[in-house]
Amino acid sequence: MTEDGRPIRSIVTGRRRIVTGSYASRKAGRAQVFESMNEHAHFMHCEVDPWIVDYRAQPFRFEMVLDGRKRIYIADCVRLTAAGIIEVVEVKGDPRSLRDPDYGAKLGRVRQLCELVGWSFVTLTRQQIMKPQVRHRNVELVQQQRMTRFDEGHVYAVQNHLARRGGCAELDDLAGRLGVLAIGRSIISAMMVGRIVAIDLSAKLGPASVVEEFDAEGASGMRS
Repeated sequence: MTEDGRPIRSIVTGRRRIVTGSYASRKAGRAQVFESMNEHAHFMHCEVDPWIVDYRAQPFRFEMVLDGRKRIYIADCVRLTAAGIIEVVEVKGDPRSLRDPDYGAKLGRVRQLCELVGWSFVTLTRQQIMKPQVRHRNVELVQQQRMTRFDEGHVYAVQNHLARRGGCAELDDLAGRLGVLAIGRSIISAMMVGRIVAIDLSAKLGPASVVEEFDAEGASGMRS
């Protein structure tokens, strides 16, 4: 693990033709390096999902010996869930690559190492991240507002209104309590990133989308 928590690899290699960039995360408080659009999409889901407390791109590497050879595995992402579980995530665009025996053996050893320390190892494919399409599109829309500012007054207004409504309210009904409707919507989206509320993203995002106060004890998040 790097001393400052930065990614193991930089975004410019000069050797491979790959999509690279960095994703500015409000939740993690830092930029997250990605090496594919699939990783970028996964980071957006981590950012929006209130079940994810924190996440890091390529924070450390595993070193192991397989068949007498030293092998290295760098995790694409490591995330902490509201249940206190640390998940090491491998993001793959094409699931066929997982069928390679040598690669499969390396991932199998990584899984064993994770289990030894009480962690979880998760493999996510592009299809698992992007589907259902409506949810992924909603994630894109919500995360666009992740840097919107809000204060304790906004939080109180939202929580108070939700309490008076029996725990849930429609998006625009709630947004209207925060002033200008468009600004209120942006604030509520940012509050989802901040793990204060949870918006129902299972259907197309709109004025009647259901918003609830996020409860880590009684919710399982979006689980992307």
